[in-house]
Amino acid sequence: MRRMSIAAVAAVSTVAFAQIASAADMPTKAPIVRAPATVAANWTGFYVNGGIGYGMWAADTTTQNPLTGLCRLCANQEQGGKGWLGVIGIGYDYHFAPSWLVGVFGDYNFSSLKGSIQDQDPFWAGDIRQTSAWAVGGRLGYLVTPDFLGYVNVGYTNAHFSGANMYGTFTGAGTAFNTPSATTGGWFIGIGTESAMPSFLGLQLGPNWFWRNEYRYASYPNKTLSDTNGVISANGINFKPAVQTISTEVVYKFNSGGPKYQVAPALAPANWSGVYVNGGVGYGMWAADTTTQNPNTGVCVLCANQEQGGKGWLGMIGIGYDYQFMPKIVAGVFTDFDFSSLKGSIQDQGPYFAGEIKQTSAWAVGLRAGWLITPQILSYWNGGYTNARFSSASMVTTFAGAATTFGTSSFNDNGWFLGGGFEVAVASGWFVRTDYRYATYSRKTLSDTNGAGGVDNSITLKPAVQIVTTQAVYRFNWWR
Repeated sequence: MRRMSIAAVAAVSTVAFAQIASAADMPTKAPIVRAPATVAANWTGFYVNGGIGYGMWAADTTTQNPLTGLCRLCANQEQGGKGWLGVIGIGYDYHFAPSWLVGVFGDYNFSSLKGSIQDQDPFWAGDIRQTSAWAVGGRLGYLVTPDFLGYVNVGYTNAHFSGANMYGTFTGAGTAFNTPSATTGGWFIGIGTESAMPSFLGLQLGPNWFWRNEYRYASYPNKTLSDTNGVISANGINFKPAVQTISTEVVYKFNSGGPKYQVAPALAPANWSGVYVNGGVGYGMWAADTTTQNPNTGVCVLCANQEQGGKGWLGMIGIGYDYQFMPKIVAGVFTDFDFSSLKGSIQDQGPYFAGEIKQTSAWAVGLRAGWLITPQILSYWNGGYTNARFSSASMVTTFAGAATTFGTSSFNDNGWFLGGGFEVAVASGWFVRTDYRYATYSRKTLSDTNGAGGVDNSITLKPAVQIVTTQAVYRFNWWR
C-alpha cells in the first residue's frame, strides 16, 4: 500500500508537467509590459474524460441490537480506508461570457478504497471497500487565462461498498458472519483546474485536448448493515461514510461550436524569484492502521489490523523562497505550519474502550520544482519532511460512552510527504495557490494507562494523512 500511495501522489502532483509544450517562452527577468488581448480556447461543446486518482474515506460507526434496537457500540468510532481509483466521464460546457462557462457532467469511478468495519460486541471486524461510485452534477468555471480554467462543481453521487466477511479480531480467524454489500446516495462538492493541452512532449495533439486536476468531497447518509450468517443477526452496524478523492484526467472536447471571446489583456509576466509568505485554509482526512497488544506479554490483543480514521478542517501559514533559474523552470525551498482539527478515534478493544483523537497541528520543510505553463501560471510538485502532533485520548466505554480513568498521551510523529499543485498570478505581487499533499508517518505505540501505574494495553497506530488547501501568496520580489 505504501508503494501504491507514493505512486498515486506522484502521478497527481506531477500531472501539470504534461502541459509543458503549451507554454510560451518567457525571460527569466520579466519585463514590465502587458500582453495583448487574446482569443480564448473554444470551451463550448461536449467532451469525454478519463484518468486516475487516490482517495480516503472516514465513516462514523456504531452498532445496535437488531431485536431491541438498543445500541451495543454506543460511543461513535471513526473507521477509515484508502486506495486507488479510476475515472471516466462525459459532459457539456457552454462558454457564455468572456471569462465564464457553465456545464453539466456525469462520471463513474471504479475504485478500491480499502478499510475496515467492526462489530465490537463479539470482537469481530471485516475488510470493506468502496468499489465504485458515480456522480451527476454541474460546474461553474472562470478563465484565469484564455487557456486555463478554475472551477467548482456540485451534485449527486452514489457509491457502492463491498460486503465484509467477519473475522475474530483477537486471532484473525474467519467466522460464518458477514455484512452485505451496500449502495448509498449522497452529495458532493469539488474544485479543480483545467488547461488547454495542444501539444505533449513535442507531439502535436491539436486544440481539442485538455488536462484536468480535481479534488472532490462526498458525504453519504447513515446505512445500517446487518452482521448475519444468513440465519442469525449478531448486530446492526451503522455506517456513515465521507469520501475525498484527488484525480488527474485527460479531456477531449468535441467543440461543437460556440462563441469565442476576446479576453482582457493579461497581467505582465510574473516575477517568480524571491521570498514569499503564504496562508490559507483546507480540509483533510487521515486513516491509520491499528492493533493492540498486552504490554506485559507482548502478545497481541487486537491481532487483526483495523483502519481507524478522522477528518476535519485546517489552516496553513508558511514562508518560502523561489528562484526562476531557467525561462520555464522555478525551484524553491519552503516551510509551513498547519493548525488543524482532523478528528477521529482510537480504540483499545480488549476492555471495550475507545477515545477521540485529533491531528491538532503539523509542520513541514521541503523542496519544490515547478514548470511555467504560461508566464502567470506555475505547475509544481513538492516533497520533504513533516511532523504531526496528535492529541491525547480520554477513553470511554464503547457500550455506554461512560468515562474511564484510562487514556493515551499526546504525541508527535515523523514522516514524509509528497504533493503538488498550481499557482496563479492575480495581481502585482499576489498569487493564489491550490495544493494537494499526502503524508505518511511512522508506527507509534501508545500506552492506554490510568496515570497511576495501571496499563491496560499498548495501541499501535500508523497514520497517513491527505489534505487539500487554497492559499494566498505574497511575493516580495526584491529584484527583477
